Amino acid sequence: MRFRLRQLKQAGQRARAWCVLFMRGVRHAVTRRIVLAPLFLIVSLMLYARYVTEFNIFFIIDQSRFTVHRTYAKDAGEALAETGIVVGIHDSVMLNAAEISIFRANEVFVTLDGVTVPINCRLGETVAHALQKAGYIRRENDILSHQPTDLITDGMIIKVSRVVVRESLEYEEIPFGEVVNENPYMNYGTSVIITEGKSGLREFTYTETLRDGVLIGRELSGQRVFREPVAQVTELGTGNTIRLPDGTYLKYKKRLEVECTAYTTERQTWKLNALGKVARKGTIAVDPKVIPLRSKVYVAARNGSWVYGTALCEDTGGAIKGSIIDLYFDTYDECIQFGRRKAYLYILE
Repeated sequence: MRFRLRQLKQAGQRARAWCVLFMRGVRHAVTRRIVLAPLFLIVSLMLYARYVTEFNIFFIIDQSRFTVHRTYAKDAGEALAETGIVVGIHDSVMLNAAEISIFRANEVFVTLDGVTVPINCRLGETVAHALQKAGYIRRENDILSHQPTDLITDGMIIKVSRVVVRESLEYEEIPFGEVVNENPYMNYGTSVIITEGKSGLREFTYTETLRDGVLIGRELSGQRVFREPVAQVTELGTGNTIRLPDGTYLKYKKRLEVECTAYTTERQTWKLNALGKVARKGTIAVDPKVIPLRSKVYVAARNGSWVYGTALCEDTGGAIKGSIIDLYFDTYDECIQFGRRKAYLYILE
């Protein structure tokens, strides 16, 4: 306002200067009696009238810059155009009589999805306007660095943080159990798997919170058995049994490791055994101190390569001592072919 008064004072001084010039012209015309004095007087009056009536002063405020523009233009818009001051499409202009105010656009920066873009905003626009110009579409759980109603300031940085809530799954193995069934018809300590065991799976559901792709929270929200385990079923032998080639079982009281020889009554005059019975296939000679006579036994190779089968202990012999037994065969050739072999002898119940 003080500057404006000073400008008006200067205009008054110029007007007085014109008056002084005019009076001098009049005095010059009177004293010199110049013929052109009337014409000079008329021109001077015309110039003065135009200067006083048509000359305008406009005060231009452009941000922090202050300019005085003198012009014959009556319109503030024309006056502003004469100055050559460039007004951007986002700038605002307020015209108030002789005062022209230019409000430059504010440049703000919007960071969205990892990309920062500059945005020009007009005076009085808010954060919401800047986000709209940046093409922002709001998502649930988004976090803004400023309130949408905040007014824009030059150089403001507006950041949109994307918050995503998702579910993730993890699995944990569930060990399978074992069911053991006792089988008295199987040898003690032996076992057979009837059903193979299978591990189960337990599913865990986690709720994860990510901010701009970075995990900031994780909590367990549920769990369930995704796959049930299958128990392994095993049969465990609890008795003294032996499995025969035909698949049946025989229970025994005792098992001995023996060495087997062979004998026959072929070419012999005697045919009876120690119990007075006719010697035959299926009878064997034993040491009564080790294996009682009349015992029912089962004889087979230790490696399962041959089987003599069930037999009765009905005979003895001078060379049959301790763990040596003598197996009866019908022919001499069979005895020679058999020779001497190791076997298991099972005393049956």
